[in-house]
Amino acid sequence: MHKTTNPDSIKAFLKGLYERALAPALPKHAMCDVQWPQVMGRTYVLAAGKAATQMAAAIYDRLPEDAAGLIVTRQGYAQADFAPHNFRIVSASHPVPDTAGADAAQLALAAADGLGEDDLLLVLMSGGASALLPAPAEGISLAEKQAVTRALLHSGAPIGEMNIVRKHLSAIKGGRLAARAWPAATHMLAISDIPGDDIAMIGSGPSVADLSTCADALAIIDHYAIAIPPAIRAQLEQGALETPKPDDPRMQTATAEICARPADMCAEAAAAVTALGYEAIMLGDALEGEAAQLGAEHAKLALQLQAQRRKAALVSGGEATVTVRNRDGRGGRCSAYMLACALALNDAPGIIGFAADSDGIDGSEDNAGAYLWPGIVEQMGGAAAARQQLESDNSYAAFARADGLLMTGPSGTNVNDLRILLIG
Repeated sequence: MHKTTNPDSIKAFLKGLYERALAPALPKHAMCDVQWPQVMGRTYVLAAGKAATQMAAAIYDRLPEDAAGLIVTRQGYAQADFAPHNFRIVSASHPVPDTAGADAAQLALAAADGLGEDDLLLVLMSGGASALLPAPAEGISLAEKQAVTRALLHSGAPIGEMNIVRKHLSAIKGGRLAARAWPAATHMLAISDIPGDDIAMIGSGPSVADLSTCADALAIIDHYAIAIPPAIRAQLEQGALETPKPDDPRMQTATAEICARPADMCAEAAAAVTALGYEAIMLGDALEGEAAQLGAEHAKLALQLQAQRRKAALVSGGEATVTVRNRDGRGGRCSAYMLACALALNDAPGIIGFAADSDGIDGSEDNAGAYLWPGIVEQMGGAAAARQQLESDNSYAAFARADGLLMTGPSGTNVNDLRILLIG
């Protein structure tokens, strides 16, 4: 157990655990041995997502000398020391798409159109690409895609369902990029931020054949009561927005593989806590569901382990959700999880922990997540004040008051969230 009761010392200790766990998922480590098809013609690289520049930098020295490409990443996420002359780097908005991302998507499609059968489209994909590469399907405006994205983000829908809808409203997602590049070969190297590592869902799978249907997308829209224009509904009902399927001839030259996944981060976290003398209890690397409910459940389990006098560490990954009730609130899924956990623990002694998004940003805020230590609820102004912040979707403010926000800046990777509770 980390014996100190000093919050600053506890935070430094926990941040060190977070950084160690993240290491295997960083592109410079995860992409050391990756391979891709070698072709007689040109190699064009499209890197998209929150780890886009880092992924491109990790393999840049191994690319053909005449390779060119496009990198699209979130604003503030570009690797500062990587700006090759033959790559264009675009910074775009996330999680709601913008015109910069839309223009970049059109550049990517135009590049795919220009490839021939001896060429390769090498796609480097990481989480965030769904928002960063918006290419509305014919008859759909960017404003309409933005409105649907906002509604999905507030709905509490899991990422897989969100991406099914995104695929069917897009001209680039759901295998459509590979279809545009055909007869060129397409190969995707991906860092997974998807619970269960469905490669077709990473970045909404622009170069991977799609098994979902227009009917699936429409069912999700209706389940979460997402408002869509009648013209888009009609296109979905008619199947006019269907994506390329695995038997599509244009998908036969498309391949894909994952080079880093949430399980890698969670395994390293388990190894780290084991080395510190804890019994590592892995709760899963693909947990989903409401963040606050998950936090309360994990707190209950932590208290049970403490009552059994077990020195244990609860480790979990995945991507929880927050059904937003207060659109003016501040706080992502990690801070909501941690606040619910803190309230359920009620400042119980001997339990510390953190929850953080591996990309360094919890939702759309500037924190990666939040810390937990005995006494933090009192520092938030007491249980009543903290609960009011949780119920009004203001978990960020609660942790800010207690100086309990975990701040890292962009990490250079994206393999979902990491949660660790240490019980001494």
